[in-house]
Amino acid sequence: MEKLTVFKRAFSDLFRIGKTYYVLFFIQSLARYSLPFIGYIYMTQIVDALTRNDMTRIPSLIVQYLGILLVLQLISGWIDPLVTHEDSLFLKTLFAEPNKKMLTMHYHHAESSEVREELDIINRNMMSSQSSLPMINVRIKEMMPGLVSITWGLILLSPLFSVNTNLFPEGFWWMHPGVIISLFLILIVISVRIQISSSKKSGELLKALLAELKESNARFFYEDGILQDFKSGKEMRLYDLTEKMIENKKAESNYTGKLLSENYKRFRAMMIPTTGLFQVMTYLTYAYIGVLVLIGALPVALIIQLSSALSQMVSALPDVIQHGMMLISSPGELEQYYAFMDLPDEEVVGSLPVEKRLDNDYNFAVKNMSFSYPGSDETVLKNITERFEVGKKYAIVGENGSGKTTFIKLLTRLYEPSEGTIKMNRIDAHKYDLREYFNLFGVVFQDYHLVGFSLGQNVSVKPYFDREKVLSTLDKVGLGDVVRNFPNQEDTYLGTEFEESGISVSGGQEQKLAIARSLYKDSPVMILDEPTAALDPLTEFEIYQNFDNLVKDKTAFYISHRLSSSKFCDEILVFDKGEIVQRGTHKELVDQEGKYRELWNAQAQYYQ
Repeated sequence: MEKLTVFKRAFSDLFRIGKTYYVLFFIQSLARYSLPFIGYIYMTQIVDALTRNDMTRIPSLIVQYLGILLVLQLISGWIDPLVTHEDSLFLKTLFAEPNKKMLTMHYHHAESSEVREELDIINRNMMSSQSSLPMINVRIKEMMPGLVSITWGLILLSPLFSVNTNLFPEGFWWMHPGVIISLFLILIVISVRIQISSSKKSGELLKALLAELKESNARFFYEDGILQDFKSGKEMRLYDLTEKMIENKKAESNYTGKLLSENYKRFRAMMIPTTGLFQVMTYLTYAYIGVLVLIGALPVALIIQLSSALSQMVSALPDVIQHGMMLISSPGELEQYYAFMDLPDEEVVGSLPVEKRLDNDYNFAVKNMSFSYPGSDETVLKNITERFEVGKKYAIVGENGSGKTTFIKLLTRLYEPSEGTIKMNRIDAHKYDLREYFNLFGVVFQDYHLVGFSLGQNVSVKPYFDREKVLSTLDKVGLGDVVRNFPNQEDTYLGTEFEESGISVSGGQEQKLAIARSLYKDSPVMILDEPTAALDPLTEFEIYQNFDNLVKDKTAFYISHRLSSSKFCDEILVFDKGEIVQRGTHKELVDQEGKYRELWNAQAQYYQ
C-alpha cells in the first residue's frame, strides 16, 4: 500500500469513526484559539481611533470586542464537556476496532496464533507508534492551535500587500512587500526542509528506539498481565516470585526511561537550527514593520496587529511542521494495521431466512467435503459425505488431531469447506443468512469461555434475561440450589473484574454453566465438543449421559477422543487422519475389525 494511500485511508477512518467529535473539536478550537487574534484586530482599531482623535468610535469598538469575546468564550465553554464526552467515546471505539475485527473475520483467521500475535502487536502500537490512529488523533489535536494561529496570522498580515510603495526612498526597491514576502517564503521553505530532515532523523531514531523497546515492552505487558491475574498469586507466593517480578518491572522501567531521556536530548538538539532560523525571521520582520511605519507606508496602529500576528504565526510554524512530520514518520506500523484489518470477513453470501420449526425438523448432509487451512497444502478433512437424521444422537470419536472438531466447525459454518457442500433441509447452507444459521446450534466447545458478568448474563448471553428460565436451566445442570444460596442469586457476578462481591466457581461448576448456556439457547442441534477432557473418564461419562437426558429429542453430536458417549448414542462416526473410516452403532463397530475396536479395547476398562 502506497504511503499516500495509507494515510488517506487513516484520515478517512478517523473522521468516519469520530465525525461528531471532530466537528465539535474544530468549532471549539476555532472559538478558543481565535480569541487573541480578535483582540489584536480591535486593539489596532482602538489605537487607530486614538491617533485620529476619533474618541466616539472607542466605546462602540470596546462593546463589540467584549461581545465577540463573550460569545466565543460561551461557545468554547458550552462545547467543552461535549468534546470531552465525544473524545472518550471516540477513543474507546478507536481502540476497539482491531478487537472488533477479530469478531467479524473468518474464524480460521481469528483462531490463528499468528493473527492473535499480530493483534497483540497492533494493540501495543496503538499506544506507542507515531502513525497509529490514536497517535494521529493526538497529533491533530496538538496541531490545531498552531493551524488556527497560522490561518489568522496570514489573514492579519494581509495589509502588507497594500503598502504604498511610492513612499519608499529611492533605491529601497528591496523593501517592496513582494520581495520581502518572497524572501520569507524562501526562508520558510529552507526551514521546512531543515525540519523535514530533522524529523526524518527523529523518526529514524524513534523507530530504532521502538525496535529497541519492542522486546522490553512485550515482556513488560506479559508480566503486567501476570501481576493482574489473581490466579497467578498462588505460584507467586509459594515460589517466592514476588521480589523477582518487582525487580523485573523496575529494571524495565529504568531501561525505558534511560532510552527515552537519550532520545529526548537528541530531539532537542535537532530542533535548535529550526528554532534559531524562525527567531531570526521574527526579528527581521519586526524591523521591517518598524521601518514601514517610520517612513509612513503603514499606519502606526497596524504595528500591534502585524507584529502580534507574525509572532503567533512564526511561533506556531515549528510545532505544526514537527507534529506533521511525526504524524507521517512510521507508515510501516499503519500498513501492518491495515493488513490486519483487511483480513477477509465471514462471507455473508446468503440471505435466506431459516424456517422456524417447532418440530426441530432440520436435516443436515455433507457431500464430498474437504478442508484445508488457507495457505496450507495439508488437507485436514478429506472428501466426507454423510447424512444426519433429525432427533438422532451421534458420537464423533477418534484420536486427537483426527479432524473431529474441524468437522463440527464446518458443520456450524465457523469454517467454510475448501471443496464440497453442506446442505440443510436439502438447501446449500451458503444460501442461508449466516446469523440465523448460527442460531441452529447450541455448542459447548472444549475451550469454552465464560465472562466476568452476572451468572444470568453468562447463561443467557444477553444483558437482560428471563430470570425464571435462567434458574430452571441451572436446575437442569445441578446448579439451581447453589445459585439461589448466593446473596444476589442469578445477579451474582462471576469473578471480581467488575464487582468486588463476585464469586469464583470450581472447574466443574464452570463446565455446568457452559452447558447451561447451550441449553438456555434451546437450539434444535446440540453439540458437546470435549468440554470435559480434563476430567476422569467416569465423570466425563456421567456428564455426557446427563446432557443426553436433557437434550431429549433434539439432534445431538457428542465429540470425544474417549468413548464416553458411544454406548448411548444412536450412531458413531469414527474419524482417523481427516477421514470417517467407520460408521455404525456401538455393537456393530465393536464386533468388527477396525479403528473403533482398537480405541474401545484401549479404554474399555473405564466403562465396565
